[in-house]
Amino acid sequence: MIKATLKILALTLSITAVTIPNVSLSYPIIKDQPNHFFLLQQELGGGYIKIGNQILYRGQEVKDANASTFKYLKDGYAKDAWKVYFRGNIIKDASASSFQVLTSGYTKDAWKVYFRGEPMPDASASSFQILGDHYSKDSWKVFYSGQVIPNASASSFKLLGNGYSKDSWKVYFRGELLQEASASSFQILGDHYTKDSWKVFYRGQVIKDASASTFTLVGDGYYRDSWKVFYSGQVIPNASASTFKVLGDGYSRDSWKAFYFGKEIAEANASSFENLGQGYAKDRWNSYYKGQKNGQQGGAAVKILGGGYAKDNWEVFYKSEKLQEATASSFEYITDGYAKDRWEVYYQGIKIADATASSFTVLGGGYAKDRWEVFYRGQKVEDATASSFEYLEKGYAKDRWNQYYRGEKVK
Repeated sequence: MIKATLKILALTLSITAVTIPNVSLSYPIIKDQPNHFFLLQQELGGGYIKIGNQILYRGQEVKDANASTFKYLKDGYAKDAWKVYFRGNIIKDASASSFQVLTSGYTKDAWKVYFRGEPMPDASASSFQILGDHYSKDSWKVFYSGQVIPNASASSFKLLGNGYSKDSWKVYFRGELLQEASASSFQILGDHYTKDSWKVFYRGQVIKDASASTFTLVGDGYYRDSWKVFYSGQVIPNASASTFKVLGDGYSRDSWKAFYFGKEIAEANASSFENLGQGYAKDRWNSYYKGQKNGQQGGAAVKILGGGYAKDNWEVFYKSEKLQEATASSFEYITDGYAKDRWEVYYQGIKIADATASSFTVLGGGYAKDRWEVFYRGQKVEDATASSFEYLEKGYAKDRWNQYYRGEKVK
């Protein structure tokens, strides 16, 4: 009776039992069999656990840890009354009484600063502060990811964002000096672009062909100067800066060409090209999905249905693929990836075998049914009874006899 009561108590406290043979210890244990005992295991967090008077980190013993005062802090750090630990290893000479976890991997005590468990010998704990974006500083030095940035001026150092920073004389990207940048005129443009009075930069690299004085945002990630158009830091070949227009969703055009995320759309007619939304576009003769042509005719009549489906007067498309057997005149998008015409039903562009279009209904959560069958994400749910089948919530459904989770019968 006592043994059973103790086991129930251990479960109530959500404590896991671990069997250790031939143990003779002074802390509480539950005897199970001769020479076998159950030791109470306590989860401390961050991979640390306590078993009796022993601390483990991811299965390995944390040596010399004092279990009675041991506690997990955060970000892999822990301490007891005398020592500090990072990922199960002692941080040499760290003061437990004054130790505090900051952010971005930084910690400190009353005398030292640490980054990911390693001391930063050049940092002053009393004046140390986190700037953000992996930058930090004290009264004399500036750091990036725990490393000193040589010759950076702490007193004038400013965080700009997107990895960029500067002091009164220099500009930095992710802690590295930008040799060609002028601090006095340096500015953030957006989309990882920056510039000063003479040069344009993308992710810390000079764009050699860009004119800083006329470099401006067009929109949707596109930039231009007086002569060229740019996307993701690269010149778009043969794009006309003077006539360039952004259409949205990655599409753009000039007087002669159309583009999708900076790449030319082959054969597109620029003068009639327009963005339809949801990845689709059209010109006078063709329709497109994410920059790829998906039809040979009917571009002017294309209609977006939703869920990745579109159609014109003769053809139906799912994204960039034509649905060969679909009937455009009766085709409609239902919801949840399902669509149908007068005779067939589709899920994400694939015809569902055995589905009856006239009685097909979408239930939600990926489930659908017709008069005879039940489907989950386009696949038949075996043995399900359509007449009594209903969707519940969070992947669960039921019929008169069974319950289902994500299309599988719950046993």
